[in-house]
Amino acid sequence: MTATVREVTPESPELEDLLEAIATAARALGVETYLVGGFVRDRLLGGAQGKDIDLVTVGADSMPLLAAVASAYGWHPPERFERFGTAQIRGGTWIVEGVRARAERYDPESRNPDVRPGTLEEDIWRRDFTVNALCQSLDGEVIDITGKGLTDLVDGILRTPSGPAETFAEDPLRMFRAARFVARLGFTLAPGTIEAMRAQAARTSILSIERVSDEIRRLLVAPHPGAGIEVLREGGLLGFVLPELVAAIGIEQGGYHTHAVYGHTLATVDAAAADLVTRTAALLHDIAKPPTHVIAPDGKHTFYDHPQIGAEMARTILTRWRFSNDEISDVSRLVRVHLRPIQYDRETFSDAAVRRLIRDAGPLRAKMLDLARADTTASAYPTLEELDELGERMERLDAGGAVSAMADPLSGDELMAMAGRGPGPWVGRAKAAIREAVIEGTIPPGDRALARAWVAAHTEVLHDG
Repeated sequence: MTATVREVTPESPELEDLLEAIATAARALGVETYLVGGFVRDRLLGGAQGKDIDLVTVGADSMPLLAAVASAYGWHPPERFERFGTAQIRGGTWIVEGVRARAERYDPESRNPDVRPGTLEEDIWRRDFTVNALCQSLDGEVIDITGKGLTDLVDGILRTPSGPAETFAEDPLRMFRAARFVARLGFTLAPGTIEAMRAQAARTSILSIERVSDEIRRLLVAPHPGAGIEVLREGGLLGFVLPELVAAIGIEQGGYHTHAVYGHTLATVDAAAADLVTRTAALLHDIAKPPTHVIAPDGKHTFYDHPQIGAEMARTILTRWRFSNDEISDVSRLVRVHLRPIQYDRETFSDAAVRRLIRDAGPLRAKMLDLARADTTASAYPTLEELDELGERMERLDAGGAVSAMADPLSGDELMAMAGRGPGPWVGRAKAAIREAVIEGTIPPGDRALARAWVAAHTEVLHDG
């Protein structure tokens, strides 16, 4: 049976129109359908609602329902994801996902469950947390099958529908989801949850790194990432995904620092701008402090070269987490330069030093300054005003991209013609010397004539090697 919802509808309807279209299609098809999951939770919380709508159908495949809604709005037909047992349609700003109500039984040695069609009650009890197990009929009735979801939503409690040990043993990814929901919602864990996480932490070995990495990424851009990371630590999971940060626990710093390395890291992440690259750089900016930690004879804590070493450690960690090459490059660059803005002093920083920082930060200049502000906020550095001045000075010295977009004033062919010699590594070294002269202010950016005159006066750069 095919349901016709309406003849003309907008490409990206308003929420109430879309819900009415779903209800109309469900009635026409005779499919028992409910709204479930995070959409219901966030709707009841009254905050900003996402654009993902999750549906569960009882006793019937969700594909015909989704196909009817997609047809009504002129969207592409539904796509089925066999691995997850779901189907999905997309249109405008909306993603509508449907799944048939099911019951699951897990093999203790596998993440793959034995799945069979189930009742609404069976489907709800298999879900991760009571606040995510709330469902709503298409006419608006809220259904709290666990009997605890609404109370936990009001009280800000994250609780598993069944016992937490059983819930986490079935799917250990739920422990990472617990940390992510604490970070996103600001909720606290129900009593016994942390203890169950510790008991099941070793089960994380059956998880793919891609699934774990996705949870970490979502945790990092949530409103309270530090709280989520602390759940991972308390639950015994942090050592499985980021042992390098566990090594930072208890390492004192002294000076302007008001926290040990681990606490300072969490405070920096919380203070950082909520984009993935900046937050990830905040998480890893001091990751090399444990291996570089030395207590000097005068009792001072030192961490020599931790930005450079940390940049390489960040690259290794993010490769392990399957971040993209661009993300790895950006985060490692931010870790490498993170300390330099904090060290800025208007009296001692020359224009050349500022131009070098412009060059080294490249297109990440704004993120670098955001990270420096977060690092400063998480400490007692008296540099926030100076960071603002540094930002203004960088803008002034880089007017029109004079430094950040600086091209080599002279090409390799020109340099070879001036030197009367063929290509070789010396060309790269000569270009680097010319760029350094531009940074120093000796050669104005883009001035080819002065660049040629400078090379003529410094012929040693043409015969280096």
